[in-house]
Amino acid sequence: MGARSTKRSLVKRITSLNLYVDQEVQIKALMEASGSQKEAPLVRQLVDEALSARRRKSVQRTEAEPPPPAQDISQTLQTIQTLLLRMICQGQTSFRIQSVSLELIQEALVEARSGKVSLWELLLTPAFKEKGRSTAEIAELFDEQSAAAKGFAYGLAEDIKKELDAAELDSANNGSDNEDRQGTFVYDQSETDDVM
Repeated sequence: MGARSTKRSLVKRITSLNLYVDQEVQIKALMEASGSQKEAPLVRQLVDEALSARRRKSVQRTEAEPPPPAQDISQTLQTIQTLLLRMICQGQTSFRIQSVSLELIQEALVEARSGKVSLWELLLTPAFKEKGRSTAEIAELFDEQSAAAKGFAYGLAEDIKKELDAAELDSANNGSDNEDRQGTFVYDQSETDDVM
């Protein structure tokens, strides 16, 4: 090890340094290996290296992010558990609402079908019979009108789905979350008049 050539000032006081035996042996071995005759420059270099190592160690310790306390982790897990339970409750509530909605829609369809059959039997069937239509022809007319109404309903639902999908895609492309997520549907009265 060679002596460092720097423009550092030396303190002109004598410091008493008592070394351990193993330290003295290692310093003498270093002096022999470097060919140094004086131990003071070597000791100064070793002190520099030790201080540099300690500075690096303290910087690394402050830069390393301390692990979160165990209490924070348990609190975070508790928060996640609470949120998951709320989501499950909301999902169950949503399922119950959808079940009730489905039952109401089924009831409305039953009532609509029942009303249509009653109107046919009370008003249209006698009129068709007077015109000479058979019971089979009247039933066929009823089925045709039901199929046309069913086709209209499915077509309308498909149009609504396409518009909602397009609105959602447009919203995703524009990145705007402020728009109505369900989109808008323009109801055209002429479409229903064509089927009736």
